[in-house]
Amino acid sequence: MKKKETVDLLSILADFQKNILNSKLSIDTMMDEVRMMHFKIRPIQGDVSLLNLREDKLIETLWNLGKLDEFYQKHNDRLTSGQKSIFFNFFDEIYHKFQNQLNRLNLRSSGQADIPSTIEMEIFKDDTFKSN
Repeated sequence: MKKKETVDLLSILADFQKNILNSKLSIDTMMDEVRMMHFKIRPIQGDVSLLNLREDKLIETLWNLGKLDEFYQKHNDRLTSGQKSIFFNFFDEIYHKFQNQLNRLNLRSSGQADIPSTIEMEIFKDDTFKSN
């Protein structure tokens, strides 16, 4: 049986905040990375083609969510049961912050601001591209 490596949770969380959450990459770089993360948009209601899906805040929020997912995948199995509680609280708080940012985004193009319609969509990562 392999012994679990001891992990310093506080330094991991601080490193994530410093290198990811406070990172100021260019939107073009974030866009390239978001493409590699394989996010998909599934329309549920309304015409998604009316939206500006290249909105900087959308790209930045999706990039942050993708990085949060990578962070979770990388560290979840390395934590002790006591650390997992703190880790999940941190993860959950940040995840909800980004979800709220997505819900508040105005993605309508400038010429379509007066068009009253409801648009609902699901954004998810397509894991079929994940390599083993």
